[in-house]
Amino acid sequence: MGIGFGGERLGLVAIRFPRLAAFCLFAALVCVGASLPRLSFDDDIHRVFLSDSGVSQAQRAYDSAQDPPLSTALIHIVSLDAFDAMQMTALRDLSLDLERVEGVTAVASPFVLRWPPTINAPSGRPVFGPQIDPSFVDDLSAFEDLETGLPLFVNTARTAMLFSVSINTDATTVEAASHAVRQILDGALPADLSASLTGEDVISTEIVSALKGDLIGLNLIGAVIITLAAIALVRDVRLTVLAVVPALVGAVGVLGLSVWLGYPITVLNNVIPILLLVLGVADGVHLALNLKATGSVRAAIKNVGPACALTALTTAAAFASILVTRNAQLFEFAVLGSLGAILSFCFVIVTFALLGQKVLPTDKPIPKFSAMFAQTLSAKGVMWPRLTLATCVLVLVGATWGFSQTKAWFPLYQNLPADSKTRATNDTISEDFGGAFQMVVETDGGWAQTQTLVAELEAIVAKGAVLSEVNLARWLGQPDVQPTPQDLAALPEVLADQLRPRGDLSRIFLSVPEPMRSQETLAQFDKIYDVARAAGADTIIGLPTLMRLESITLIEQLVFSLIVASLGATALVAFAFRSIHMVPILIIPNTLPLVITGASLHVWADGQLTPTAVLALTIAFGIAIDDTVHFLNRYVQGVAKGESAAQAVTTASSSAGMVMVVTTLLLSAGLSVTLFSDFVPIRVFGGMMIVTLWAAVLIDLLLLPAVLTRKRDPQPTTSRS
Repeated sequence: MGIGFGGERLGLVAIRFPRLAAFCLFAALVCVGASLPRLSFDDDIHRVFLSDSGVSQAQRAYDSAQDPPLSTALIHIVSLDAFDAMQMTALRDLSLDLERVEGVTAVASPFVLRWPPTINAPSGRPVFGPQIDPSFVDDLSAFEDLETGLPLFVNTARTAMLFSVSINTDATTVEAASHAVRQILDGALPADLSASLTGEDVISTEIVSALKGDLIGLNLIGAVIITLAAIALVRDVRLTVLAVVPALVGAVGVLGLSVWLGYPITVLNNVIPILLLVLGVADGVHLALNLKATGSVRAAIKNVGPACALTALTTAAAFASILVTRNAQLFEFAVLGSLGAILSFCFVIVTFALLGQKVLPTDKPIPKFSAMFAQTLSAKGVMWPRLTLATCVLVLVGATWGFSQTKAWFPLYQNLPADSKTRATNDTISEDFGGAFQMVVETDGGWAQTQTLVAELEAIVAKGAVLSEVNLARWLGQPDVQPTPQDLAALPEVLADQLRPRGDLSRIFLSVPEPMRSQETLAQFDKIYDVARAAGADTIIGLPTLMRLESITLIEQLVFSLIVASLGATALVAFAFRSIHMVPILIIPNTLPLVITGASLHVWADGQLTPTAVLALTIAFGIAIDDTVHFLNRYVQGVAKGESAAQAVTTASSSAGMVMVVTTLLLSAGLSVTLFSDFVPIRVFGGMMIVTLWAAVLIDLLLLPAVLTRKRDPQPTTSRS
């Protein structure tokens, strides 16, 4: 079968039955085109974190118990000066308008505040009466002096206000409700005030909206850049067509695959089509240049096709290793990537087989700079094998230590598009009101336990950032007596059900900032979490908890998947060449680029190891080993022809080495489009891929010749070539 396990035979079949192959290819593309309008985008922010852990299961139970399901949108209103009576009146009318938006069940604001109940007003009189006069400032201060701990929804300087809008997602979508809210704000907000909208699900819709444009832009611009780069590098339009068109067909096929699998597009898998596009171009360049050298499509597929098939398998294996995580989005990323790598190879090899019979490269010579570069590096490795190997081992040790010192980190704000104002809004809300994210603490330890928890938490969070039955008891004037069901009836039904969902369970809600917004917010969250646990909390959930705890677990699982990818891909290549001696030859050249890139996070990412960074390293390993496969394939072919190890290395350097340099340039050009993405994770992904790929080609061209000539050939079975 060869080292490609017979995968190249698909191209040979296409040569033998061109009409049938063309019909099947056309039919597949028609199916893909018909599927594209059904592309969907993920708007569930929790799916990034949820696994099968206890915290995730508690979060799922909490979410499923919400009836109706509610989402909260926060409106942050800012004034340059303290609010005056006229502005307050306009804002009170605005809150009433918001309550009439379809799907909105409640609007919490300063205008829902009530004085404690009296005989004449069992539910309490509104703090803000029908007419709002300048004395409202004194009323707010008097309410604050009650020391109930209830939120005022107005900051201390009286220059910022918060509206909390509850949306019934059974009745409408967050996107539709947010659009209606923005329309009301545009029409009713006083001209001297500004307002911003945020909230967990609002952030999700913002990400999805930008993601749609990013997906189209990345792939279109990436295709153009790769085409232009290929023309500039090989200076042959026909050869460029042979290298690029099959890859474009493969990338489009992957988009259709996401529809067929029913997987939505996310910030993570958004990069898969452009990634497989550049990989397809790399295979196309190897095939096209061999066609140029031999003049035969069949010979090109026989010579290079097996290595291309094996590289598709190693890339698929790298993606598949991510299946060890127990996260829905990453599971979909792994399945789509692994199946996409195989599907893309199939499209590339068939399309090349058909095009190669109609479009032959010209006789123009390929610029020699890439071959000279490859031969120069290889010669250095052959000349100083011990020095090269010792240097690489030392760098490996140092880079591994540096990589080990990175810290697991998940900054949600970086998942927002670059021009988003939401991150600044969230920061301001954190300063004025404690935070834009909701942490939920549950206890069934009784009233005394709830009181203890509230007292401990109020001592370490912002004023008014804790909401519980204890606050209601203080408002009732009986701080040591648990409110009765009749007392809770004075609250909106939705709020009462949240605070006490059943008789023996109490909930405490805390407004907190994003945990990993900074080192300070991380320390603050950890302190809140530790205090809550020490004070007897049974369950602590909410998006902040998921971001803090589940993201770390996720990164640990991804690091494990990286190890699996490294071992699996190495074993696969060694098995393909039928040589156990390949294992030590493969380990250092394909591990060193990864730890170098990982250690480089200290330079340009403050040493933060995010899920995106580990994903990039995992996939980069599968791609980096591709260069090794092509080099070893040409080396083995030379040995099979009777060449010495040194001669075989020279042959591999002048043929495969030259193409490795060209494909690395093309891969870098194609991936460079990710550096202009609206999303930081995609920019990090692309940047790390580029760094890893260049480290890989440089190390392959230096270290492989040094190892192969020092150890002689690994004696692979020549029939496999």
